[in-house]
Amino acid sequence: MAQTFCRQAADSTASRLAGILTLLDGVIDGTEQEAPPAPAERLRVNALDPTRSNASPPAMMTFGEFAELWTTNELARRYRRRIKEIDHTENRRRLKNHILSVKFGNQTIGDTLLNEFTLDHADHVLAQPRLPEGSLRQVAQIMHRVLRLAEYPARLIERSPFPGGWLPESNPLKARSYLFPSEDSALMRHTAIPLVKRVYIGVAHREGPRRGNLVTLTWSCLLLDFEDGGGYLCLDHTKNGRDANWALDPGTAEALRRWKKICPSKTYVFPELALPQARRRPLRDRPMHVSHFSDELRAWLRECGVDRPKLFERNEHRIPLRAHDLRASFVTLALANGRSEAWVTMRTGHTTSAMLNRYRRDAESIAELNLGWFVPLQKAIPEFAELDLQEQSDASAELPETGSRTNMDGNMDGSSRAPSSHPNPPPHNHQ
Repeated sequence: MAQTFCRQAADSTASRLAGILTLLDGVIDGTEQEAPPAPAERLRVNALDPTRSNASPPAMMTFGEFAELWTTNELARRYRRRIKEIDHTENRRRLKNHILSVKFGNQTIGDTLLNEFTLDHADHVLAQPRLPEGSLRQVAQIMHRVLRLAEYPARLIERSPFPGGWLPESNPLKARSYLFPSEDSALMRHTAIPLVKRVYIGVAHREGPRRGNLVTLTWSCLLLDFEDGGGYLCLDHTKNGRDANWALDPGTAEALRRWKKICPSKTYVFPELALPQARRRPLRDRPMHVSHFSDELRAWLRECGVDRPKLFERNEHRIPLRAHDLRASFVTLALANGRSEAWVTMRTGHTTSAMLNRYRRDAESIAELNLGWFVPLQKAIPEFAELDLQEQSDASAELPETGSRTNMDGNMDGSSRAPSSHPNPPPHNHQ
């Protein structure tokens, strides 16, 4: 509503402005209804009306306005099953930093009308010196996608200006890193890291889901009440558009059971509420932010004394360890420990063998080193391991004391027979 008033005020004359302000005061007081859209606004809405005749001339939007409809998923809601509703965080960032504010001629790319956007505009954006080489293809893909959607299904332009083969080549693959089990253990023991983030890292290493699925994981997706101590994870939707379900590692399931008892959120497994209180703003019951998690992860590793150079190097052939590489650690270690491709892809969501082949060479080297698998999560995190000791102490306190009292056979002989002990269930194989 505020945007509507601002547009009307900007387009009004001095005589109309007083009436708009009076109407605005009435809306604030609750005595007036929302002002109708300005003519220009109605024109833009009609441009996306599915009932609009093809013969009628389309109302033109700017590149920035149409890109906003795309990145807010408004287009996905208007054109269901033709445009996928996705997380546009990165697209919005690149639009803001590298596209919309770039000037071409006398106006910015964001203010350029869709029917006036040409190949020269796009090439000018890609030629700007401040655009990183690694972002070249992604920025080109955004412009390409916006204009393709304007062509169809929005039908705001006759044809996209981009010819076949215009997109730059994909970035060459660079060497990436992964963590060893000993390095994971060092992170889990580092109590300066907030507990919620250690649980997040531990689950990522031992289960391998995508970051988007893991950080937004809710307690309703987890089944943790099995009698044998197992656990089950159910994801209704993943990046590839399918659901995903698998049995959790027993150590992960037990750690999550213990985390659930102290987690401040009844909705999210990794909530912002579990982080140390920030002074700038109150915490809310929502997933924690992981936008700068890579920098934190490398800093924590240095604090733990992990100084393996390959984790921190950046050059033309290698990138330093990222938060996404927690998933790479899972795949590499799982293949090294003999897990099948089907077992891995069930958890990671990879759809082809080619996606896993990039991990196989490292997995073979790890297998030769015999590094094993990650320590069970409930034992790797000190706060959870202490619960084991506490439970053992409580169990010992409940044992019958020696002395002149009735023993387990009911004899008053001043002695006490040791209680019968039942063997513990065999430990789970964490290979």
